[in-house]
This record gives sequence, C-alpha cells and structure tokens, in this order.
Amino acid sequence: MILHPDNVDAWIQAIESADRPGLGAKARTRAMPLALPCLPELAAAGLIPAAAVD
Repeated sequence: MILHPDNVDAWIQAIESADRPGLGAKARTRAMPLALPCLPELAAAGLIPAAAVD
C-alpha cells in the first residue's frame, strides 16, 4: 500500500485497520538479524544490561 504523505485520512484508516499483532511479529522477525550483532557493543557502552547479550 502506498499512501500520499499529505492524505491524513488515508493514513488514519490504514493505521486503524492494520493487523497490529501480525505487523509486530513481522517487525520483530526482521529486526532480530539487525539488532543481535549490536548487542555486545550496546552492553559495552552501558546502554543495555550485559545479561541481555547472553
């Protein structure tokens, strides 16, 4: 779905009718390969607990 940035009503409708649990699961699945390699660096910087890396 492609929506024009200025069409507020279309964006509201799309957000309200979205399959939120399905989108959340898809987002988590796609984010894992991107986030996991960064965990040691984030822990070393003190941004997340070291236990989150294990």
